[in-house]
Amino acid sequence: MTCDEARELIGGDPEGTSPELLSHLATCPECQAYREEMLALNAKIRQALELNWGKMQPVAAPGTPPWVATPPSAPASARASATQPVGSAPVTAPVGEPTTSAQPATLPPAVRSNVTPFRRKTRPEVAKHPRPRLFAFAASVAAALVVALTLWLSRPPETLAAEIVTHVKGEPNSWYQTQPVAADRLEAVLRKSGVRLGAGMQPVVYASSCWFRGHFVPHFVVMTKDGPVTVMILRNEQVPATQQFNEAGYSGLLVPARAGSVAVLSRTPMSLEQPASDVVKALQSAN
Repeated sequence: MTCDEARELIGGDPEGTSPELLSHLATCPECQAYREEMLALNAKIRQALELNWGKMQPVAAPGTPPWVATPPSAPASARASATQPVGSAPVTAPVGEPTTSAQPATLPPAVRSNVTPFRRKTRPEVAKHPRPRLFAFAASVAAALVVALTLWLSRPPETLAAEIVTHVKGEPNSWYQTQPVAADRLEAVLRKSGVRLGAGMQPVVYASSCWFRGHFVPHFVVMTKDGPVTVMILRNEQVPATQQFNEAGYSGLLVPARAGSVAVLSRTPMSLEQPASDVVKALQSAN
């Protein structure tokens, strides 16, 4: 399994534990670090989405279903007015407190007995509803998700050269092959990516069809007089001109071709112009 294939699986399911993925992670610290980063991001998102519903429910009396809010109790003055018989003398409030009747306490008894007291209606309290708190909490969760997504997307993307080096580092055994690859094996690798090669290539001692930037690309090693050189044919990557790069101890060239580009890398100081030219000419002669 290559690094790109492993990272594609990790991106789809960071908690996946397939045998192939675990075997790759055991030998690739970069993919292991990437998986830990994805697991940490998943944990933050999961924590933000866990709603504490217990704090949002209204307080109810014992034995009352939790979805039924407790009605507010009436004020003491309203209860006293409700129990007083109609037509009876109003209760005189203590000095300094307002009376609940519009009838003066100084009326004559004969008149007072024929007057129906006017009772001031007490406005019932409105039960508080937890919906505003729920909306506020949902808004805070949405804001946290937006911030996390913005930070994730704002990371600087890797350059093409850096991604090529990362991919090649994921296949360290490719540098130690010395026997030429069988012709049918090489043909199968090239055919899977829709690539053909003509004459003029140095002996190919390693060949693989690798998933890179959303496409299968030929990845092979040729044996030159100065040592092994890794070649990747990138049909879907365009470069305006030849670019030289040095990344993580690798030196390389990115060369434009008729269809896409060609990457040539070496782990030891050497001239890469000739191997790159041989691959470009082989591509052109095959077309």
